[in-house]
Amino acid sequence: MKTGAGLKKKICAVTLMLPLLISSCGARDNPDSVSVMEEKESESTQAAGLQSQEGNDGSDTSADSEAGITAVADYYYIEMNSAVSSSLSTNKSYAINREWIYMTDFIKDEEKSLEYERGIYDYGITRKRIADGYQDMNYIVTGVDDSNHNRPLLLADREGNCYIFWRFYNWEEEANTYRLDKYDTDGELLWRQEPTEEDLEGMGEQLEQGTLDREGRVILYSCGEGCAFRFGEDGSLEGSYRPGLESLDGVAVGQDDRAYGYCISGKETVFAELGGTGKTYVCPVDSFAVYDGYEEGVCLATQKGMFACEPETGEVRQLWNWSDEYVLLDADKLDKVFQDGGAFTVLCEFSDATSGYIYNRQLATLACVTFEDSREYPAKQTVTLAMDDTSRDFTGTLVKLYNRQSRKYRVKIAVVGDGEALQARLMRGGDTDLADVSQIYTEDLARLGVFEDLDPYYEKSRNVAQEDILGSVREACTVAGKNVTVIPGFELYTMRARGDFVKADEWTVWKFLEMGQENRVLTSQTPGMALNICMGVRYGEHFIDYENKTCSFDGEEFRRILESCGKWITQIEYSGGGMIESSTRKGDWLFDHQFINGPADIVWQDIDSDEAYNYEGEEYSSTLVGFPGWEGGEGRFNAFSIFAINSSSQNKEGAWDFLEYMLSEELQAKLEPMLDQFPARRDCFEAYLRDDYEDPKRYGWVTASEEDITRIQEMAETAVLNNLGNAYNQVAVIVSEEADMYFAGADLDTTVDKIQSRVQLYLDEL
Repeated sequence: MKTGAGLKKKICAVTLMLPLLISSCGARDNPDSVSVMEEKESESTQAAGLQSQEGNDGSDTSADSEAGITAVADYYYIEMNSAVSSSLSTNKSYAINREWIYMTDFIKDEEKSLEYERGIYDYGITRKRIADGYQDMNYIVTGVDDSNHNRPLLLADREGNCYIFWRFYNWEEEANTYRLDKYDTDGELLWRQEPTEEDLEGMGEQLEQGTLDREGRVILYSCGEGCAFRFGEDGSLEGSYRPGLESLDGVAVGQDDRAYGYCISGKETVFAELGGTGKTYVCPVDSFAVYDGYEEGVCLATQKGMFACEPETGEVRQLWNWSDEYVLLDADKLDKVFQDGGAFTVLCEFSDATSGYIYNRQLATLACVTFEDSREYPAKQTVTLAMDDTSRDFTGTLVKLYNRQSRKYRVKIAVVGDGEALQARLMRGGDTDLADVSQIYTEDLARLGVFEDLDPYYEKSRNVAQEDILGSVREACTVAGKNVTVIPGFELYTMRARGDFVKADEWTVWKFLEMGQENRVLTSQTPGMALNICMGVRYGEHFIDYENKTCSFDGEEFRRILESCGKWITQIEYSGGGMIESSTRKGDWLFDHQFINGPADIVWQDIDSDEAYNYEGEEYSSTLVGFPGWEGGEGRFNAFSIFAINSSSQNKEGAWDFLEYMLSEELQAKLEPMLDQFPARRDCFEAYLRDDYEDPKRYGWVTASEEDITRIQEMAETAVLNNLGNAYNQVAVIVSEEADMYFAGADLDTTVDKIQSRVQLYLDEL
């Protein structure tokens, strides 16, 4: 990658998909370390040509237009094997320097676990190298047990030394005790200090955040009406400070290792130097977060971008905009900033990805941002993606991942309202290139040629072939006989029998209707719900011949279904947003709906004493019988993003580039940790199922066996797409409208005749 003239600085940004304790950390050069950032001569941000003061016109000010400099981010995604789960948020701490991401982890104490006949764990420190993803599991063994009363705060410096501030509770003395440890790069203890409650002026329990200056001196602080404590290079307490702010919201280190308390919760951002004259400094830029900037000044995160500030002079320089075309960082997920000689590392906050009860391997996102010659990074071509508002979270994440890595195109989402509005927009033609069609009925649109045939694109692709995709997903992408959609990921969806009283091969529509006349089948049920289940995911297709445009809703088979559904007893568990009827007794209803996102979801997890139902048989997976079909149980899968190219698109090349990336190994490997979905690519799907990661603190949760994995493979290969767009399927609309009138008392013969007539008229118009 080339840099602009005279510019040799690089910014690194890291986003960690784990809940984090908000804190700031410092850095120190380590010439022997392996780092993502190249070892280049440090130059100041101002020398790089970055703007002073925030642009008043709202334009992109992260690059000097005369110098032709633009910010460019290269993103990397690193799997994390931390054993920390969200239920242990009070015990978690994270830190970062140029080379490593550090996190608290757990080590099982085998001797104590055997003695107490339960899992006993100690804290360890695990680090993951940014450059190549190498993981050094528990390279520090702390010897501290994982009690909720033993809380670590983790910091790291540029040399790779680790600092841990411990807050303990001594049960014998019924008092809090404290400890500050420093470990070297090999995990060996360098020094240990034990400040007393008196040393910490009774504030020790509130010292939940901290930072480091460039000399490796620790600063711990509490927020609000709090206090900051500085410790020397040997860990000894040097002094305490109360900066006299309206509220101490944090501490950040600026130029010449000057540490500032700051307040951002008032009307303005205000600074006061720790150990200074007591004077306060008002910053001219409003910020929502403040971070260490060292020789660059103090870093300010604003709604627009990242700035550097010198508190005493009030000078402010912009570093980048969050929305810069080649940056695209999430402003609302920032947590820490690590600055080293003009290079920045940003740690952001995300939520854990979970599958059922089991916490999966998490993901860290690394973005290395450099300032480049803008002539080599022209404005990206816009590809428009139309969608309704339902799948914004899923599709928005996928679009963000694409835009971050693409150097040629940028996908822009256009939310057009509900599914009906989206269908109308697609029918109009060329004002959109792509569409997320997961929430609309695609059959009619495909027959009318609204979607581009993707076969020629697959044939020319060097990155993905149709054979790379799971067969069931590939079949679902064929609509009205045409290969027109792309499904990146999915979850399996099935009915679960609450006992061993029915097998999948006998779970037919007729068995379902028979059981419903004598039992409460579902926790909530109505005749209309029963009919929808009988009609299947391709609503009513059993009674329609689309090729010959004929239907048989007036036959004996459909009459029998309608009549049987009308005999079902209505059971309503929720009404008006509140629960009006509930039962936790086994057998009160026969079936549940089960979602499967990973191997652990197919294994019975007997972990919840309040569980409404506990399986007592020998093969839990056999109770996952699917939905009633014409020849036995039928498994389904849900897809929350389904993409198609508008055949009238003016940028089909860019639209396909997006779809091709959706099916790339790079993207597919991120679906499980980011969106809790199975990948559609067969190789990535198989790799996920056989991922041997296990959280050591599973508390007795059962791991999937080889037989369970085989069962998931079979379910995935035979499942059919659960059509979430049936609300816009004209056959479903017609049948539901007339059936509701029958369930309300209309004549059966009259009802089937109306359905037959209306559906036939619809078919004639296709």
